[in-house]
Amino acid sequence: MRKLTDEKHELTYQEEDEKSLDVVQRWVASVLVIVVAGGPAAALAYYSASLAGTEPSTAVGLWVMSGVIGLAAMVGILIIHRRSPVSPLVVIGLIPAAISAFFVFGA
Repeated sequence: MRKLTDEKHELTYQEEDEKSLDVVQRWVASVLVIVVAGGPAAALAYYSASLAGTEPSTAVGLWVMSGVIGLAAMVGILIIHRRSPVSPLVVIGLIPAAISAFFVFGA
């Protein structure tokens, strides 16, 4: 079997194919996490902003839940990609909550 040479180690074509399949599987799983957890986080952020004028306590509760779900989604994505869950990238999960915070606590 022919070998691919790398500076530190050698990979066979079969190992290279398995490695590329692993990367594709990670990205597919990440997209699923974004859809399954990111969608509800964005929906809760939207509903919290729309309820801010009529029911402020409910709006704050929904805003907190959207932030927690967004953080959990980002931690899940980092774990899928074999990265440390303690990373500055976790803040990306707070984007829906940060946008809706302007409407919940602002004007």
